[in-house]
Amino acid sequence: MKAIRKCLSDAHSSFQEAMDVLDDMGRGSVGVGMTPLVGGFAMKDPKSGYRTALISLDSAEKALQPLAVRLRDGRVNATHFKEERAMSLLGDLINFDYGVLISMLSERRGRESVWYRLSELSKIAEEAYQLVSTE
Repeated sequence: MKAIRKCLSDAHSSFQEAMDVLDDMGRGSVGVGMTPLVGGFAMKDPKSGYRTALISLDSAEKALQPLAVRLRDGRVNATHFKEERAMSLLGDLINFDYGVLISMLSERRGRESVWYRLSELSKIAEEAYQLVSTE
């Protein structure tokens, strides 16, 4: 139970970190709407932002890896959760193709669509965490 909670909480926090970085990329330090033509001092470097988000996403995927192995081996099953629905949530998290998001971040495109997908994954991880049995 403790290992399941750890995997899910680490994944959730990594998803949140990536979302925060992508949020910050859309804002300037002086204000929204600043352009590089005004001097560029308000624009953040998108390379480092995408790189940081990519690292956080990779951390989330790696945090779920032990849980994926245990789920495939049968060591984690429906008895570890309060509801059967948790198994489908875990399946969604584990079987998601993170390569799509990783390629979008590495190509520095789709910031908003990646953010929304990370938001969905974060909510799934949080919901699955809430469904872990306490016994």
